[in-house]
Amino acid sequence: MAVTEYDKVEVAHPELKELADAVQDVKGDPHARTTVERDLEGQQRYMEKYREVSATDPIQQGWDANEPEFHAKTKIFSVMASAFETEMGHDEGRAAVNRARRRQGEEMGTMMAEKVRAKGLPLSLGNFFNEFWSYFQWSPKLDTEKYFDDSGNMVKYVLRLNCPIGDYLRDNSPDTDYSSNYCDLDEYIIKAYNPNARYSRKHWVPGGDLYSELIWEIDTADAID
Repeated sequence: MAVTEYDKVEVAHPELKELADAVQDVKGDPHARTTVERDLEGQQRYMEKYREVSATDPIQQGWDANEPEFHAKTKIFSVMASAFETEMGHDEGRAAVNRARRRQGEEMGTMMAEKVRAKGLPLSLGNFFNEFWSYFQWSPKLDTEKYFDDSGNMVKYVLRLNCPIGDYLRDNSPDTDYSSNYCDLDEYIIKAYNPNARYSRKHWVPGGDLYSELIWEIDTADAID
């Protein structure tokens, strides 16, 4: 059964959460690939405050300074993904890219699970992020929400951030399924770590949003000892 009530919530920046909660977007799917209605003015208000709050964060500064490098690396992905479609045909080429990214995510998630198990710990959400952020140290994690049950176990984690990778995909990809082959890596990682986990996106830059909002959940009973 999904957790619907939380014993404790840690909000890194309440002023950012307030603006994010006020955005009136209506999504057409749980990964924000399609949007029925998009409140870009509300998103812009959030981003203005995000920029203000994150101005002195060293990880955010590095993330923004490396935007040209992120664009160049994402272009390499796009060149290769498009080549697969040209060489193998649209459907099979796209499916091959998906399989490659899924395999990569599964290998990463399995590795993280093995590290947690080697410490004698359960495959919980808190333990997942201990490994996840040691791998993705360069990614901003300024605007977060952490939700806990009455035993102190993290059961939900929300992350919002700007995304130069997503900017490139939004502006250059032929469609959102193409972009998903890049961005769904996060879901493949967490599902390989613990198949009971849930992953969704409330906002997604390649889908047309100004920032991404990613959500990971593992219920207490599903933490796998």
